[in-house]
Amino acid sequence: MSSVIVIQHCQSEHHINQLSGGWTNTPLTGLGRKQAELVAGKLKKLINGDGHEYVLYASDLLRAKQTAEIIGKQLGLVVTVEQDLREINNGVAAGKTKDWARENRNLRTGNVFDIDYQEFQDGETWRQFYHRVCNCMDRICNWETEKNLIIVTHGGTLSYIVAWWMNFDPQMLATSYFSASVGSISVLTQNDFRQNVLAVFNDTSHLMALM
Repeated sequence: MSSVIVIQHCQSEHHINQLSGGWTNTPLTGLGRKQAELVAGKLKKLINGDGHEYVLYASDLLRAKQTAEIIGKQLGLVVTVEQDLREINNGVAAGKTKDWARENRNLRTGNVFDIDYQEFQDGETWRQFYHRVCNCMDRICNWETEKNLIIVTHGGTLSYIVAWWMNFDPQMLATSYFSASVGSISVLTQNDFRQNVLAVFNDTSHLMALM
């Protein structure tokens, strides 16, 4: 394996209905489906003729799974669903409105990032989330084959996949975050020195057709 292409899922119903993210499970909007078609077209041009086989993974939450299915249809790839590619578990806030979430989150102990902060009852801490993502990536990556990965996931998960690729220790997350956009494409590769490279981050140029 020489590269991982990471896609942030396209516009979902929770984006327009003021619902919390996390494990809230909403489908793509009509616009989101159009965005996914454009993502698929961009990927088709990106990987066409590069000599590699690709495996397509997606979070099992609807907004990521549906994005991946649209991509898979254009690329001729079957989607492998992986629960551990979900966004951070927001516990009791899943399915609730953003206003409800703001009023019912656990109190913070300070105004700096705390990796062990559990924002919602029954949810994950950021450390637990990072360990989940790292363990998932270690498991699904096969370094001995020429099959590269395409992963459709969520904003927080995408950030932590990049951190995993760059070999971040958990404590480094206190001062770093990779903020991408809906429908974006990021590419993780290795150079001739076997260094891990963030080659492309948050490319949304393919979405300009919808502007």
